[in-house]
Amino acid sequence: MSRFLPTVITARTLKQLGLAPEDIAGRIFGGVEVAHASATHPKGKQDLEKIEAMVKAGLDRLYDFQHGDGGWGWWKQGESDHWMTAYVVWGLTLAHDADVQVRQDVLSRAVSYLEKTLVEEEQSYDMQAWMLHAVAVHKASFKQPGISKFEQKAFDNLWNNKDALNAYSRALFALAAHTLGKAEQAKILVENLQNGVKQDERPDESALLGNQTKKATETSLGTAHWGEDGIYWRWSEGGVEATAFALRALLAIDPQSKLVEPVTNWLIKNRRGAQWNSTRDTAIVVLAMNDYLRASGELSAEMEYELIVNDTSVASKKLGKEDLLSAPSRFQIAPELVKDTNDVRIRRKSGSGAIYFAVEAKFFSLEEPITAAGNEIFVRREYSKLVGHPTLLKGYVYDKQALRDGDSVRSGERIETVITIEGKNNYEYLVFEDLKPAGFEMVEVRSGESVYARELKSGAVDRQFKSSPTNTPAAVKSSAKSARARGTSVMPRIPNPNVSDENYTGRQRWVYQELRDRKVALFIDKLPEGVWEIRYDARAEVPGEFHALPVSGYAMYVPEIRCNGTEVRVKVIETSEK
Repeated sequence: MSRFLPTVITARTLKQLGLAPEDIAGRIFGGVEVAHASATHPKGKQDLEKIEAMVKAGLDRLYDFQHGDGGWGWWKQGESDHWMTAYVVWGLTLAHDADVQVRQDVLSRAVSYLEKTLVEEEQSYDMQAWMLHAVAVHKASFKQPGISKFEQKAFDNLWNNKDALNAYSRALFALAAHTLGKAEQAKILVENLQNGVKQDERPDESALLGNQTKKATETSLGTAHWGEDGIYWRWSEGGVEATAFALRALLAIDPQSKLVEPVTNWLIKNRRGAQWNSTRDTAIVVLAMNDYLRASGELSAEMEYELIVNDTSVASKKLGKEDLLSAPSRFQIAPELVKDTNDVRIRRKSGSGAIYFAVEAKFFSLEEPITAAGNEIFVRREYSKLVGHPTLLKGYVYDKQALRDGDSVRSGERIETVITIEGKNNYEYLVFEDLKPAGFEMVEVRSGESVYARELKSGAVDRQFKSSPTNTPAAVKSSAKSARARGTSVMPRIPNPNVSDENYTGRQRWVYQELRDRKVALFIDKLPEGVWEIRYDARAEVPGEFHALPVSGYAMYVPEIRCNGTEVRVKVIETSEK
């Protein structure tokens, strides 16, 4: 099914767009490097021309795997599985919509199996929503009016327990209700999707960096999505499928919803190269995007635009439906047109179609010190001196004193490094490289020791980064003194990840740390959306004036997702110096 479904959705999308496979064969799309296309996609053109053969091979295999009771399981032998059967029924129905000849006896037996087993999942609302959605899509495709007693009973059960549904299953139930003619209930379910949606009206701004990042304009397009609440481990570990189905529900039931544009934007921003997480994710998003194109009317729009850079016309182009697959254009700006501050305008000359654009710039910065920047991820580094002194009751305790740009530290003093990371999304395989000052050395000397990223509560983020008094050295020092007055001590070590703290949510991610001559490299395999903090210790050793170049971070396999912190200048002085 996971091979068959993407193939069918490709065929269905081409049909609805009025295209044939040969129309797109040989073209280069999203994220495929033109210079290397022949090496990375040597069979791309042949595969597109073999859609019909691929669909037939998939159908034959599915027919062969069907069980005697009409269902499908995870294997050719064994018991039929409710989830898998609904998955196949949905896929075969999409194939029928794409004008693929599907054996009616196979589908009828499968739908009959789902009808009989719908009520068996009355305690598993997510599963029942998935099954009812498949049955409803089939009925609509084959124009079967009415609703059976099993479907009605399942519908009533889901409606009475709708508050127990997550975003994924609520979207499925809304689509089923809409398809079955339950317009009022479908509208309510779509309205309920707004509960739990994660919205970011300023995705280009960072809570960590404050005024160091350029504020987004009023016309910045926000994002909206639903989180990691997939149904069982086998459904979707991320939010891509849930968000795609939610978008389909919005477009079908409430196409004027204010969530449509930010949800679409989130899905587009989560594409990695020419795909999403998997072939299945990619297929379902393509399905949703095709719904969006039809609902927005963009396919029939014609327009003409002009690109102007610093009052000089660079290009002018007219676009119509026939330019659907040739519209993307890349314009390189001549160096003599580029200034320190540039004005780039895209002016609509005629028509009303949407204009999609991206701007890329590469440059070297001569600023001193280097300031922070980020795209989707942001990072902030802070140093604190751990100043020890003896006490009568607690022994040797440590105060923290913030180490700011230009401050001095004595040779031998220990420095706590705090790396704070803000992720606007859920990411995988991130690397952060902390370029340490030449006069600092790590306290730990062995790579691979346990280091953890701990998630900060939103209130702690506001207190630490939005309220300026908490960022002053005096406030940090005062906080340390208050801790000592309460009978606690600030120890120079990585905090135990199992210890709860009022500033943290309790979630943590293990970080692989490598200690190198010039930097500390931190590797994180999965980092959920949020603000995370990593701590470790160094020691000032070599006297001199040094630059701690910015900590940098990036996604290993998506290099455009990257960030850097702020440069810090520090002076290490001899212990005997005054």
